[in-house]
Amino acid sequence: MNSSVLSFLNIIVTDLDCADKYECLKKASQRLSGVANISADEIFSLLKLREMLGSTALGNAFALPHAKTDKLSKLIGGLFITKKPVDFESLDGLQTQIFFVILAPSIKPSIQLKALTKVAKIFKSNDVKEKILKCRTPDDIKNIIKDAESKIQSYV
Repeated sequence: MNSSVLSFLNIIVTDLDCADKYECLKKASQRLSGVANISADEIFSLLKLREMLGSTALGNAFALPHAKTDKLSKLIGGLFITKKPVDFESLDGLQTQIFFVILAPSIKPSIQLKALTKVAKIFKSNDVKEKILKCRTPDDIKNIIKDAESKIQSYV
């Protein structure tokens, strides 16, 4: 997978209103269902099952929920920014305000791993997260991600 994160970032929501991680995942599932052509309930069930194995919060206000399904043939991604930080059960104890959901085809497990790695590298930067939290439009967020990704690729 040599493609950009933007190639599978299908939706950006900058004002998700939710009180806890499961409400956030449920609302994200509703937004992603149309893009993925899978019911919101099924997406939510997949994400909830994965979350029950252990929190996907990586710390520093960021989480990376993900799931695999045999109903997809390509990656689907969504970036969600909550109106207020929520408890995502992060190991660092900090609340989460940015989460990037990745849905991947079961038949191609390696592309999910590569996508998770790329997204995690981009959002490891506190500077990237701070800039994204100040953004008002999806296009501004895409530009920040594109810039961050190009900096990461220049070091590889």
